[in-house]
Amino acid sequence: MALLAETGALRPLRPESEAVQQKIAALQAFISEHYYPCSKEVLSGLGEMYVCDERMQENIDRAGGEGTAAFVREAIMVFCGR
Repeated sequence: MALLAETGALRPLRPESEAVQQKIAALQAFISEHYYPCSKEVLSGLGEMYVCDERMQENIDRAGGEGTAAFVREAIMVFCGR
């Protein structure tokens, strides 16, 4: 959640900005290191889940501020080239 909250703090920037994309890369690396291999395909699916699952969206927005889940999803889509 800390990485998601840190990414949420970057909402004034564009999702394709270098700072935001570095946070998304760090998120992918964290998931791969601590949970399971997180390919771009897996990361893309997580981004969708961040906004489609109301409970997840609420938790992410609570951690990073309103709109964080949607912003992270958009940044992930940029990172994954979609």
